[in-house]
Amino acid sequence: MAYQRVGFQIDDTALAQIWAAQGLGNIHSTDWAGKGVNNPAFVINNTHVVRFDGLINEGVSRFHGERIAYDLLRQADIPCPQVIAIDDSKTLVPYDYMIMTKVEGTPLLESWSQLTSDQRQQVATEAGRLLARMHTISLSQFGHLYGSERVFDNWYAYIRDVFQDMGQESLADNLISQGLHDRMQAILVAHRRIFESVLQPRLVHWDYHFGNLLQQDGKITAVLDFEWALGGDPDHDFNRRTEWEDQCPGSMVWVYNGYTSLIPLQRSHETRVALYEMLWFLDCVIDAPNVAEANMMLMKLEDRLAWLEEKG
Repeated sequence: MAYQRVGFQIDDTALAQIWAAQGLGNIHSTDWAGKGVNNPAFVINNTHVVRFDGLINEGVSRFHGERIAYDLLRQADIPCPQVIAIDDSKTLVPYDYMIMTKVEGTPLLESWSQLTSDQRQQVATEAGRLLARMHTISLSQFGHLYGSERVFDNWYAYIRDVFQDMGQESLADNLISQGLHDRMQAILVAHRRIFESVLQPRLVHWDYHFGNLLQQDGKITAVLDFEWALGGDPDHDFNRRTEWEDQCPGSMVWVYNGYTSLIPLQRSHETRVALYEMLWFLDCVIDAPNVAEANMMLMKLEDRLAWLEEKG
């Protein structure tokens, strides 16, 4: 049987070759897993998950950074899968892949409506506490955990590099105007001191949302998808907070309650989050599947930018 998505294709023969190469025996069952845009995944034998890098990045695989993150989480007793193998040789299939243990549970995003009010409060509060515990994990460098070609001396250098890449791409594709680009750049420069005040890089998920949290009976069983994890400012992980609330109504206040029960917010928290939301919405404009979605994200970006400009 062949499995296909845009830009990705694999069949049972290739999966069987992977399983044999890793000494994992025979495959008895195969099911699509998750809804990730970039990483097609399968549950194999109901015991393991294999994820493929659908982006086909050059250089060191992002999965190496994810394994580092999971190792750190396990040391901190934060629930997550265990990585069994990573293969970025592309000898068996034309994709990097990672094999992990399967964790029981369903994505919180999908099961929110089935939970009782008490379970929702419990699991969202736990999501906040787990995020706070993750943010106590110190790292030795700023930037992504995989590779060494883009390690930065400070957090501001990382932010400028990210904006340079996204800004040039969005300009080249006529997704934003030069004027909007220059306004964003000016805001980042104006807040340089805030970025440079981040002296100790902490473990940042980068993509912390309820689709990446598994739950069972109102208890989180795993935090997933750390391929973009990095060392940086913990406030970066609040960049999708409006999405938390939109998709899981009532959740945001409980996440904050859980978080602040362990770590107090900085006085500049709202400004920091607005900066990271602005960059996140720019990323969403670039990756939008259609014009309508791009325009909606552009409106959100402009809203955050205007708030930052008014605040001064």
